[in-house]
Amino acid sequence: ILDINHGITRGWTQQEIALRIPLDTWSSYEAALEEKPVVTKTMINVIIYLLGDWLSQTVFAKRNVLDFDLTRTLRNGLIGLGFGPLVHQYYQFSDAILPVDGGVSNRIAKIFMDQTIYLSVKCSLYIMAVNTLQGENLKASASAVKEKLPGIVGTAWKFWPLIHCITYSVIPARHRILWVNCVDLVWNAILASMSQKGGEEEEADASVLILEASGEDGSENADKSELREREMTEAISVLLADSEQELGDEELSTTTPTVELVVLEEAENAEDDAEAETNEPATEDALSN
Repeated sequence: ILDINHGITRGWTQQEIALRIPLDTWSSYEAALEEKPVVTKTMINVIIYLLGDWLSQTVFAKRNVLDFDLTRTLRNGLIGLGFGPLVHQYYQFSDAILPVDGGVSNRIAKIFMDQTIYLSVKCSLYIMAVNTLQGENLKASASAVKEKLPGIVGTAWKFWPLIHCITYSVIPARHRILWVNCVDLVWNAILASMSQKGGEEEEADASVLILEASGEDGSENADKSELREREMTEAISVLLADSEQELGDEELSTTTPTVELVVLEEAENAEDDAEAETNEPATEDALSN
């Protein structure tokens, strides 16, 4: 009577829960893609952008997980919110003019279009958005695009073509944004490691090249480094001034007794001379007498 229904009412085990959570989550994601594809892809884009920026500030930079700029992370998420519908429309347009079923030539053409037109436009908009949200004017944002875009495109050609070979051969069209955003996290890690191994110029360029999952361009890092250098220079100058003052006080204390001795000796010599002058007439009088 006590355990006759034990097999029915036992509930879920921990193993079953761990197994069902990812499966049920993926099923919910698939259903959301069918009902609201643009909204679902945009939300995924926002989450990846927020997560990528947080990782770039903490894990990839080898810092505390709570030591990050919340404003920068939210700013990057806002940019991801704007890019979500645009990326969805681009992939729809790309599949319309260059269907994947068209063969290898269409896939090569799609990769070439991704790495030229799409990459240039998206990176330009990203840099413009980052600089505008940081308070820069339109002229400064445009100059930042001209300065950083060639290096970004050159670095992207070394990484993304191989990824897009998988994108347009294995990944279904409805999952491409999720796939590309997940790869962006790896792309972010590579650029962060490059910035740690390289010099200051590579570090500034790498912080800008984190386009898909990072939210800060090289100007913030450069300003922080300049501020640190200025503070260190001021601290060193203060220490040098204090040491020079201490040395000056010591020299003054050591030379003062010598000066006093010299003055006393000159005073004594003057008194002797005065006595000698007063005694000379008396001696002459005595001799004459």
